[in-house]
Amino acid sequence: MTVPIGSIECSNSHCGHGNPASAKVCAACGAPLLHLYLYGIGSDLRSLAPGTWLANRYYYLGDRRFLDGKPGQVPEVPGEVTRLLLSYLRLVEHRPPVPQIYGVVKQSNFSREAILLLEGAPIGPDGSLLPKLVDQWAKATPLRQLNWLWQVARLWEPLQDAGVTATLLEPERLRVGSGWVRLLALKDNAGRSPSWAEWGRWWVQRLRPHPALESLVSPLLQQVALGNCDPPTLVANLEQLITQVAAQDAPVELAVASLSDPGPSRSRNEDACYPFSQDQTRGQRLGLAIVCDGLGGHEGGDVASRWAIEQLTTELVPFVEAAAQAPPSPELVNATLLRAIGMANAVITQRNVQEGRAERQRMGTTVVLALVIDRWLYIAHVGDSRAYQITPTGCHALTLDDDLATRETRLGLGFYRDLLQISAAGALVQALGMGNSEQLYPSVRRMVLDEDCAIVLCSDGVSDFDLIERSWRDQFPARWGQGDPGQTVAQMISLANQHNGHDNATISLVQIGATRQIVPDPARLRRPVMVPSPPLDRELEVSPAANPNNPNSFQGDDLLPSVVAKMPQTELVTPSAEPSSIPPEGRSPLVRSPWVGRWFSLLALVIFGGGLLALVIMPLVRQLVDANAPNTPAPSPTPIASPSGINTTPSPVPSPMALNVGEVLQIKPQAAALGLYGPDRTTLVGWLPPNSTIQILRISLPIAPATPTATPIANPPTGDRPSGPPPGLTWVELKICTLGRSNPNSSLASGATLWARQADLGDRVVAAAPLPLPNGCQASTITPDAVNNPP
Repeated sequence: MTVPIGSIECSNSHCGHGNPASAKVCAACGAPLLHLYLYGIGSDLRSLAPGTWLANRYYYLGDRRFLDGKPGQVPEVPGEVTRLLLSYLRLVEHRPPVPQIYGVVKQSNFSREAILLLEGAPIGPDGSLLPKLVDQWAKATPLRQLNWLWQVARLWEPLQDAGVTATLLEPERLRVGSGWVRLLALKDNAGRSPSWAEWGRWWVQRLRPHPALESLVSPLLQQVALGNCDPPTLVANLEQLITQVAAQDAPVELAVASLSDPGPSRSRNEDACYPFSQDQTRGQRLGLAIVCDGLGGHEGGDVASRWAIEQLTTELVPFVEAAAQAPPSPELVNATLLRAIGMANAVITQRNVQEGRAERQRMGTTVVLALVIDRWLYIAHVGDSRAYQITPTGCHALTLDDDLATRETRLGLGFYRDLLQISAAGALVQALGMGNSEQLYPSVRRMVLDEDCAIVLCSDGVSDFDLIERSWRDQFPARWGQGDPGQTVAQMISLANQHNGHDNATISLVQIGATRQIVPDPARLRRPVMVPSPPLDRELEVSPAANPNNPNSFQGDDLLPSVVAKMPQTELVTPSAEPSSIPPEGRSPLVRSPWVGRWFSLLALVIFGGGLLALVIMPLVRQLVDANAPNTPAPSPTPIASPSGINTTPSPVPSPMALNVGEVLQIKPQAAALGLYGPDRTTLVGWLPPNSTIQILRISLPIAPATPTATPIANPPTGDRPSGPPPGLTWVELKICTLGRSNPNSSLASGATLWARQADLGDRVVAAAPLPLPNGCQASTITPDAVNNPP
């Protein structure tokens, strides 16, 4: 990569010196330089030559990649929030997988259309695009494959809400950087929303699990493709498999070190940390680190942060010690973290009440903590102290600040880089000690540890002005065994005091060695139980919108100005009149909200009214309809929706064309692939691509269920498959005459005899042209029977 001299300006406000792109620190002031790579969206980029400057700021590297030459300056942002841009804003909590809007380059000599620039796109530290998931899948370890699949499955529902699930069906947009799945850019569904089953078929056709996992993962994905397994169920089952694989793996190795310093401009240190300053811990499997930044100045910020550390360690240290003997479930860990944070909040809040502290006199604190249990990492967070993960492929922010700028971004009211220019942008909307636990919404994030990395927790005295992003490559070794954690935190505190210096500086470093992985023994892995389990933690949930009339909204000594509530709203978002009382989507408050009871009451009223309607009114209507209806036979039941169709929920499907034994048919070129099953009609063998030709060999009658209420089990917990085909389906035995194109599933071949559901054929097939076909499809003579029952 060749970039001219002077391509990167120092981001320090008092400097601005130009430096070559290869430089790590500014030649004038010695501050670390920020190498900010951006991904561009715009049709005119196809003709843009590498080496071109746009807006006298963005250097084009090729492949839609830009280097920001002036990262210290505010970028120009879009003038309006379109539907696609709103999708990015509302998915801000799902970083790092989802990139975010950085700015735009508006009309220039090169382009008439605005070029959208994304930050956090899958671009490595050297400026190159990260590899595609489909290219790296076969090289990944079993644990990493499960981790990638788990991440993508968790993204489905948020992307579905934003109308961009088409993103997950394009291999070019699915990139991987070590353990992270990264999306290159979002793709709008544009009126056609891919189904969850379609995603399952996409995965089955392209990616084969590791041999140690194939017997367990492939049936799960086949159930997804058939519409029998929804996203929460798949996520829950993958978590069971991850836990089993991790139990056979080599244990992770940990080294934890913390350090806190008042800084050059403060006489009092209001920060606190665990392990305590100068302490270091080493061990395997388990680890705990905490950073708190006190709020309230001389009124007691140092007291609040110290109490928070004492209360959290009182709750969590015994829990960690017990976890060494009996690993807890993710649900138990999640509940324990929420309870510990709630109790710390209660202690500080009670002190505020006892001393009559209100509004600006309240003392409070932020908190961010990391808990490692085996190969699971938990990050819990309230306030604006941050957590980062350092890997060989990048520096990833794991938390979102609970401040005004982030809240307005998530609501779609503006763009983050632009909102930061508001004077109250950093005003916190929640912290410990500002109210009871009903109004506190901690975020808890869970991650799989499948690689060496460093977890950095820090107060804003360290993270301000992108200091972590500017210095991570030189300060934090990601590989286990490189560097000394105690020296690393001391060097980082010195750097923060030198280039920030406006606040206390506190940092806690958790160095993790997790690369050593053992291929699991398939015989020791149990098939997960197909029971839906809604996730307890979504990605980086953002705190509820602050109520300007509530004294719990503040920034240090300053309250959130009431003028914030008067900011202009857009037509795309309608915030609640009392946003502080409604928890954000995906998060449960520590204490049940009073609104829950009201909603349940309303739901009960609706159910009662519906039952009354069914019992009294509907029979009268049915009698009237029957009295005037012609005497015609009752229609046959609607066939079950095809697994190859777009919709997987039961819905009307096209009437299947009349099928004749011996007839040769062709799958339409524009039709979806056809699912084919083995002789037992329960095992999905593969997908027959469009343009293929088939010959009908036999048609079976639907098999009635044993009892009127019997429901087939898609994947029984015992691991046994059903003894026969699902009831109520008409099956067609067919022979594959020709394959329409190269088939990704090697289990299908010309001449094979397999089964398909008649409903799946639907309107996908037409009569084949009278041409010579191989495999004796047109030469053979088949005697059609009135009914061909299955053997």
